[in-house]
Amino acid sequence: MSKILSNDPDLCFAALKLIEQLNHDGHLPAYMFRNIMNDYAGIVDLSKFTVKEIKKEKEDETA
Repeated sequence: MSKILSNDPDLCFAALKLIEQLNHDGHLPAYMFRNIMNDYAGIVDLSKFTVKEIKKEKEDETA
């Protein structure tokens, strides 16, 4: 996987906000978003981000 090619906090923050939106839209699993955020914990304030857990509903299988 590629890394954000900058240590500029503003650029990393903006990139993580875009990735956060992918998580909120259901295109990126929560565990993957958390791993990405952990990579940049020393550069940006992670308290500004939220992780959305996607809960799958079980379908009743009746025959």
